Amino acid sequence: MSEEIRIYDRYGRTIVREPICGEWFLRFAYANPFGRCLQAAIGSRALFSRIASFFANRPTSARKILPFIRRYGVSISDCAKPIERYVTFQEFFTRHLRPGARPIDGGRDGISAPADGRYLYLPNLQSQKVISIKDRRLQISELLENGSLAAKFDGGSALICRLAPFDYHRFHFPCDAVPGEAIHLGRKLHSVHPMAISFSPNSLFRNRRQLTRMAADCGEIAMVEVGATFVGSIQQTYQTNRHVRKGNEKGFFAFGGSTIILLFERGAVLPLPDIRIWSERGIETYVKMGDRVMECS
Repeated sequence: MSEEIRIYDRYGRTIVREPICGEWFLRFAYANPFGRCLQAAIGSRALFSRIASFFANRPTSARKILPFIRRYGVSISDCAKPIERYVTFQEFFTRHLRPGARPIDGGRDGISAPADGRYLYLPNLQSQKVISIKDRRLQISELLENGSLAAKFDGGSALICRLAPFDYHRFHFPCDAVPGEAIHLGRKLHSVHPMAISFSPNSLFRNRRQLTRMAADCGEIAMVEVGATFVGSIQQTYQTNRHVRKGNEKGFFAFGGSTIILLFERGAVLPLPDIRIWSERGIETYVKMGDRVMECS
């Protein structure tokens, strides 16, 4: 198991070490043989995450907010209200940001980051082929549980956004579009941290997730939100079959690390150079919600 996760910070233009939230749990649950058995039997169950969510919603959990901010360097200036006004850890975790904290890329020919996170670009998708990169395995037909839909993205591309527990956890539309209804898939709740995925590489399409098909100027887009260990739920806040603007809120993850996967049709988009170059090296790029990550072809 790798001792550290390194990512490219777009804003500092440098490679940085990512702090590992809950490192002791990840090492026990996925590197320890006994821990792996316990994780398979209990940790991936929804009940386990519901219990964690229950404690995160108790008023006493508010005492964990300031230590969490200090340990992981969360920017309190981005928050919509003062820290002392968050009455539970869950409320802080699902926080809104102040107006202007995340400017939305205004170009109609661009795809913006749907969330704060670490981005990895996968080209040349094949619906029935397992794609492996940086210990991740992605098979589109299993991810979508729909062979005919998966075939629409043959030759297309995927953009994977991994959120850490200390990130802003609301997600947004990456472009102007008309979204359909979110379809619920999967049952398990494994961790989506690279450390855990190296031992459970299929978790991206086994975990509980929601799939939304969107009609956009660059063709059809499939947006998949993937839950993880300690994620109590994936909540959608948008209205189906109504036009949305780039940057409009789509929903939020309740407590825990999570992943968002965007699928694009063949020839529809091209990644920005930093995303492409670092993805070819198997390194994720940190990008804030609203900043441009891809260009429409």
